[in-house]
Amino acid sequence: MDEVGIAVSMLSVSSPGVHFGDDERAAALARHVNELGAQVVRDHPGRFGLFASLPLPNVDLALGEVAYAFDELGADGVVMMTNAQGVYLGDQVLDPAFDELNRRGAVVFIHPTSPACFEKTSFGYPRPMIEFLFDTTRAVTHLILSGTLKRCPDLKIIVPHSGGALPSVASRVDVMSQMIPEVGSLGIEPHRHVGDLHYDLAGFVTEGTLGGLLDLVDPSQLLYGSDWPFTPGPFIKPLAERLDSNPLLDDGARDAMHRGNALRLFPRLVGS
Repeated sequence: MDEVGIAVSMLSVSSPGVHFGDDERAAALARHVNELGAQVVRDHPGRFGLFASLPLPNVDLALGEVAYAFDELGADGVVMMTNAQGVYLGDQVLDPAFDELNRRGAVVFIHPTSPACFEKTSFGYPRPMIEFLFDTTRAVTHLILSGTLKRCPDLKIIVPHSGGALPSVASRVDVMSQMIPEVGSLGIEPHRHVGDLHYDLAGFVTEGTLGGLLDLVDPSQLLYGSDWPFTPGPFIKPLAERLDSNPLLDDGARDAMHRGNALRLFPRLVGS
């Protein structure tokens, strides 16, 4: 962080999350990593924030951890994998969890993980290379078309990696969803939800990637992301420099992406 000039980092557990097939063990692991993360925040005042992990897809246990994470640990938000044991964000079984997070006006950071069918679709290549981007797109699309985001307007959702493939398919989803009676009956306007989401720019952001995203969202929705440690340290500085030199962001938008936009989501960190 000091080497690259990062003042504050948000801690979260990435793929594959905390659930490995046993609900109770997932709940215990979520509690363990959340308490460890909260201790790091306490040990380094002003340098870290915490996205708490939840033992999804067990909603009852997840609700218990939401209460503990926010009320006891002071978490800044939660992290959710794009799917938990094949249950995707937007599935009705997760509605109670989303309704509680909406009641709290919570920040939800989405992180991609492997789709349930990755053995058939990855061809043996590293799953983060392609599968993670598509799973992000799949999960966000389902959150929108299922009506979850319309029902939960106070959620603040952060989508990773410049939206995955969402900039490429958003218009297609917007038009084709009008042909789905269930979506039409809910009065869902996908492009409006896409524009309201927040997007981190972790990873390999090119002019094409950023240009596609900026066709959909205002620069005020962009957030810097390092993706460390899965993006190794030696890569982070050159990637940050490439992002800094991207001509699609003027000085004001660049400064807001680095700091101001995040402070709107996490006012606790103002002054850090």
